[in-house]
Amino acid sequence: MAFAAGAFAADPQPNFVVIYTDDQGYADLSCFGGKHVETPRIDEMAREGARLTSFYMGAPLCTPSRAALMTGCYPKRTDMAYGDGFSVLLAADRKGLHPDEITMAEMLKEAGYTTGMFGKWHLGDQPDFLPTRQGFDEFFGLPYSHDIHPSHPRQNHFQFPPLPLLEGEQVIEVGPDPDTLTKRFTERAVDFIGEHKDEPFFLYIPHPIPHAPLAVSEEFLKMAPDVVREQMAQEGPDIDYGLRRKLFSLAISEIDWSVGQVLDALKENGLDEKTVVIFSSDNGPAAGKAHPLSGRKGSTLEGEVACRRSSGGRGRSQVGNP
Repeated sequence: MAFAAGAFAADPQPNFVVIYTDDQGYADLSCFGGKHVETPRIDEMAREGARLTSFYMGAPLCTPSRAALMTGCYPKRTDMAYGDGFSVLLAADRKGLHPDEITMAEMLKEAGYTTGMFGKWHLGDQPDFLPTRQGFDEFFGLPYSHDIHPSHPRQNHFQFPPLPLLEGEQVIEVGPDPDTLTKRFTERAVDFIGEHKDEPFFLYIPHPIPHAPLAVSEEFLKMAPDVVREQMAQEGPDIDYGLRRKLFSLAISEIDWSVGQVLDALKENGLDEKTVVIFSSDNGPAAGKAHPLSGRKGSTLEGEVACRRSSGGRGRSQVGNP
């Protein structure tokens, strides 16, 4: 699914915002027929912009899909079709997106843009592969998926280290609260817009959610049924993946809130007429829905690689599904 809204006005250097969710299915937006979710702000983008209903991702998994987005190349060509001994990159893998590859951030930076990324990278956690070595002036986020941590259901096999949260290339937290990540990345994105409103910028917001384990902030957890909130209060230090599947619609609602915060920040800073906003998921659903398409995450059926995309802004908008 994908859609876009934005202005292609006389300004020769419009701003670009790419919002990228993780494992969100084709039907996991109400503007794409989802009855199990409510996404009013994203629906607004779809109405004002364009829905891209024939948009396809480069791969049905995190790492190769993100490599294709960043480079415009098939993942096989960039050696990002697979991780180092696993289907995607894991902690401390020797592989990553090679520094010689040209990313969209590098292209835009060369054209005079300030570049910022707030969210999940998943293209290598070694220094040479980090976003700050791939064209991003600012990076606050995770080097890989938030399930690559000691609470993983197969931890006995993987032996994952604690999850790091990075500012630039420095680890500033170990084991960040997953329930706060959507909110924190959104706040940093909004700050970035205000700080760089007087210069062209490229803003990349790759949310870790709704990849499992699902997570929502306290404000959205309050909307859950009493029984779910009571169960969450008893979760303890180990994450209950099964219990958290019940948070799916709330996790999507928080993503929708995040999109609204970004759109509002653009308008408040007078940038909505000169900014192209693209919304998409990296691949098909794990916990969500792909209806009316077939397929789940990891397959090559249409429901796995067809993503919704939208671009937003008062000047011109687009919303679409790959």
